[in-house]
Amino acid sequence: MPASRHVITMLLVAGVALAACTTGLCQPPEKKLIEYGWDVPNPSFVAANIEKMEQRPFEGLIMRVPNIGSVFSNKKHSEEQVAGEFAALEQIEWSRFTDNFVIMYAASTMDWFSDEDWECVLHNVGLCAKAARIGRCKGVCFDAEPYGNNPWHYPSQAHADTKTFAEYQVQARQRGAQFMDRIQQEMPDAVIHTFFMFSYFSGLARQTDLEERDRQLSQQHYALLPAFINGMLDAAGEEIIITDGNESSYYYTDAQQFFRSFFDMRQTGLGMVVPENRRKYLAQVQCSQALYVDHLMALRSQNYESAHMTPEECALWFQHNVYWALYTSDRYVWLYSEKMNWWNESELPEGLEGAVVGAKEQLAAGRPLGYDMKEIVTRARKRADEEIRARLGEKTADVPALAQGERPPTIDGNLDDAVWQRVPSLSPFVPFATVDGDPEAQTQTKVAYDRENLYVAIQCAEPDMDKLSLVGSGRDSDVWLGDSVDLFFSAAVKERNPFHHIIVNPDGLRWDARQVEDSTDKSWDPDYLVATAQGADYWTVELAIPWEALEISGPQSGTQLAANVCRQRIPKRELTSWSTCISGFQEPLRFGVWTLR
Repeated sequence: MPASRHVITMLLVAGVALAACTTGLCQPPEKKLIEYGWDVPNPSFVAANIEKMEQRPFEGLIMRVPNIGSVFSNKKHSEEQVAGEFAALEQIEWSRFTDNFVIMYAASTMDWFSDEDWECVLHNVGLCAKAARIGRCKGVCFDAEPYGNNPWHYPSQAHADTKTFAEYQVQARQRGAQFMDRIQQEMPDAVIHTFFMFSYFSGLARQTDLEERDRQLSQQHYALLPAFINGMLDAAGEEIIITDGNESSYYYTDAQQFFRSFFDMRQTGLGMVVPENRRKYLAQVQCSQALYVDHLMALRSQNYESAHMTPEECALWFQHNVYWALYTSDRYVWLYSEKMNWWNESELPEGLEGAVVGAKEQLAAGRPLGYDMKEIVTRARKRADEEIRARLGEKTADVPALAQGERPPTIDGNLDDAVWQRVPSLSPFVPFATVDGDPEAQTQTKVAYDRENLYVAIQCAEPDMDKLSLVGSGRDSDVWLGDSVDLFFSAAVKERNPFHHIIVNPDGLRWDARQVEDSTDKSWDPDYLVATAQGADYWTVELAIPWEALEISGPQSGTQLAANVCRQRIPKRELTSWSTCISGFQEPLRFGVWTLR
């Protein structure tokens, strides 16, 4: 290990130890592995099967009480309807499973400003907390992901046209305090386990301009969640513990990612905490990590790395992530699955349970893991890339030259120039390879060139123009958080490195950078023309990009460049592109090839 990396690792380890003392755990913390997934059991099942269930290598599980979990409802759930499950909770004879939870969900039919709705919400929260108390659980699990109407997205709220984001933040904070109070009425010493908290906002937490941060936050999917969490902290008694589950650790491949996320939750996350709650945050918020069985053990249908590993390599990856997840958590690591069932042994992957046991034994004995995943993951990604390219092929297009004497397009966003009338569109945009069906809103792109410039015209059909999300306040601001188009160009047709990346939103604001491998150079600010326009059911982007800005000199017939054009719709969250992408726009190996004619 290089000396500098060794120092960084040791500092991170020291940070873990310091954080443990900050939370009052100056003795080595006892780590707990908690199971959750589509096999989530109800209390009746647990009561009948607990002895067999406790043979699994966990310290607890998450249960769902049917019909009461959707707490953000404007209807009161009935305790009588789940009387049988409450009785089952009393009957569970826990032994090895010491840390168990009842789950609550955030899909919403409530109005933040309706006291009548919130009387129902608090009733429902109280039912879940009561269930956890009756079942002698550690507390409740709150899944903030909205499987339905989103309570966190400010532009979607009922009064967004009359109430400011700041007013909604104040209200969400008040409701967060009420939410916490109601839990404490049943369980004053509850652990409230979340699947993610401020770990989701580590980028925004680094933004020191609070006005700019709120402007950015106001457009995000989880815009109101930080205010709600601050409200929970406002009301939290000194015996309450809240966990940040760091769901993004599903996909980690090396130890440094786990250490970095621990630091982000422990320190960077303070940027999202109001000053009066920071001491409480340090003392009562614990850092957790997550494990995704399907992703690590090749159970997902998509073409991810594990699909190109042997069963033995998948088991090594899982053991690696269990080890480092436990190592870098304050107490809890939660394990999630969809395609398998721990409790009836359905579709249990080969080597999975052994990987969990092995990692826990190594950690308990203080032994190093002894390997990393770099070579295995690198080989798997190479195989995945090769398969994808073989399956999807390479998109190609001819780019016509302006005819001799033909006038270049006027860059004004109005695509009525003669050249755009004669140039054919590229093939239609398509969704990611892992998404079925056609896009709701079509996107058309036309491209032409002369010796000075590459010209691009994009027309984005939009049936909901009044819902356009416009984010950004200047060049290189975060325009990608809203409706936008991405353009990628690389003169290195084989390597696709370096490449140039331009993002434009419907207001004509742009973000641009030159990418070299994993390094993003935002100082790349060439002098190119861009303009946009909006119609009744569409918006357009028009560009003239000098060839020299793309590192191409003397373009002529036969010159090639790797390219892609992509589009993001918000809040519909429809992602499409000319050349098919797999899981994100910034995929150089999925760029198509344009040939100048």
